[in-house]
Amino acid sequence: MKKTGTVCKLLMFLFIVCLLTGCWDKEELEDKAYVIGLGIDRSNHKGKIKVTMLLANPEVGSMQGGGGSTEKPREIITFDANDFIAAKGTANAIISRTISYELLKIFIVSEEFAKDKNFMTIFSEVVMDKEIRMDSYLAISKENASEYFLKNRPKMETRPHKYFQYMVNHGIENGLIPDSTLFRFFTTTERGTDLFMAMYTSAEKDKNPKVHREDEYMAGQVNATGELDDTQFIGSAVFRNGVMIGKLNGQETRTVNILDDTTNIKDLLLDIPDSFSNNQEQFAARVLKTKSNKVKMNVKGATLKIDITIPLKIEIMSNPSMVNFAKKRNQQIVKRQIANHIKKVNEKLFKKTQTKLKGAPFPLSMYARRYFGTIQEFKKFNWRKSYLNADIRVHPSIEIIDFGKQAKPTKR
Repeated sequence: MKKTGTVCKLLMFLFIVCLLTGCWDKEELEDKAYVIGLGIDRSNHKGKIKVTMLLANPEVGSMQGGGGSTEKPREIITFDANDFIAAKGTANAIISRTISYELLKIFIVSEEFAKDKNFMTIFSEVVMDKEIRMDSYLAISKENASEYFLKNRPKMETRPHKYFQYMVNHGIENGLIPDSTLFRFFTTTERGTDLFMAMYTSAEKDKNPKVHREDEYMAGQVNATGELDDTQFIGSAVFRNGVMIGKLNGQETRTVNILDDTTNIKDLLLDIPDSFSNNQEQFAARVLKTKSNKVKMNVKGATLKIDITIPLKIEIMSNPSMVNFAKKRNQQIVKRQIANHIKKVNEKLFKKTQTKLKGAPFPLSMYARRYFGTIQEFKKFNWRKSYLNADIRVHPSIEIIDFGKQAKPTKR
């Protein structure tokens, strides 16, 4: 009995000792240098790429760092490397802390390099690194990524991880940029039937930019002045088979986001031509998408026919022509005007995708697959070729839920 008790105590002692060894592999927060943004450019040296790392200081702005910290909130380094995975080891020759991609939020790729035929071969290494999450975003910059990070100096939010989080999330909700995660990029490229849209950004403002409607801009074209950062997120870069082939402005990107049910958009603010005005005035409206689109196809005929019904709820925010919307006739006129405007914008977009881009910029082919019994039948149908000659008709289903405040007639 004594031997049994001794053995039990010894086993209990060993068990407790094992529990105390749980912190042997601990890592302190200040021991790592977290890469928030990773830039990729074409290098002047053959077989290499230019890698830019935007490093965030986790202590700045936190409770541990305190308010009186004199450390910089970020650090930027650029160098030539064979790939951006092994570049972490090279960066440690410059940075004292261990380089980590665990908090990597966004990839910035220059437009020049995104159009290179070797871009997909190099960028596909993303899936090999376990630290890189597939919910990170891919963005295309008009200038080199190394220049982009240096010129990107936000005034209100100095912490880089918060800045990109706010800009990307709000841009997707407003529909001005696409939801271009790495997961979407690789699944769309692997599917091979549709085009992929990546968010477009720039830290260089165009000289003497033209004034357009509120959403017809590309990044760098919005002529804003004041104490602000010149970095802009608006529009999208279009990819086919992992190579950039074109661009869409903010209005076209927003239209695609409305057509794409997989995009998490909320309420959109836009201007619509006022049918009651002779001076080409426009009224502001809030567009709400609460239901999914209805897509019907006829794949049996010689020409592919596609009918898309878009259910939208509208709130009228302004009334420049001072029309009395209490009258049913005026309500019907403005409802018809909104439907015609949305239909016109969508038809213009589809014409551009069929003639210039040569493909659908959202997973429209997924609706066509259900009309075929096997994958072989769908491949024989040749979706890419059929889409170029397809008869696409858009049917906006408009429900006006609020006509705004109405001016009441004054009593004598």
